[in-house]
Amino acid sequence: MNPNDLEKKLRLCLSAFWITLAIGFAVSLGILIISLDEHNAFSQDLCLKPKCIDNFLLFSEHARQTFNYIASSSVAALTAIGIYFAIMNYIGTARTNAISNHLSNLRTFNDFINQEITNDDRIKIGSIDVFRWYNLIFPKSKSGNLSIGEEYKRLISEIDNAIKESNKLCTSGDSPSFEYKPHQEKMREALKKIGITIELMPRNDFKDSEKSLYKIIDKTNKEFCGSNEIVQLSKPKYF
Repeated sequence: MNPNDLEKKLRLCLSAFWITLAIGFAVSLGILIISLDEHNAFSQDLCLKPKCIDNFLLFSEHARQTFNYIASSSVAALTAIGIYFAIMNYIGTARTNAISNHLSNLRTFNDFINQEITNDDRIKIGSIDVFRWYNLIFPKSKSGNLSIGEEYKRLISEIDNAIKESNKLCTSGDSPSFEYKPHQEKMREALKKIGITIELMPRNDFKDSEKSLYKIIDKTNKEFCGSNEIVQLSKPKYF
């Protein structure tokens, strides 16, 4: 909740509280006057004897009960409203902190990926969609939850399975030769799902780009996901 809005609403509630008390006092005073008038108290001489005081307290019982009820109800309501605003303020602060942490983590992730790209001239800066990659790894980051996304785990396993499939085709004695173009198409499609674009290239160029990308993926997963959270990519045997 916006601090200015919170202050305005609190001031409004306090004003309503004091107005309610004032009305309660006025009502109680009216009940007291009516009760005293019904017992002809105003036509009597001033009396401070214990019996007179007891009679006054008896006549004013309804007025005091009314005021106490209104006052206690108002305090209870104000307490409940105070707790509500405290909770809303906590939730607002938690959301703000979660967004701040999200942006901080995203910036760290972006800087890390850009640094890795800078260190390897075989990868183009525009070939990696950092935001898609980050949001797949941490789909609930905006709410402060940095658990690894199940969809990302599945997509990494899909990339790993594609590598294993090509390894099997490359090392199989039943296959006359390893066809690299179908492999390129398969890997391009798998990598694209996590935000990485790789163009069709001559075999050796594509091989070099693959090596660099797999290295970045594994390093990123190790740094941001933890070694036990996600599968490590198999070592290609078709290079």
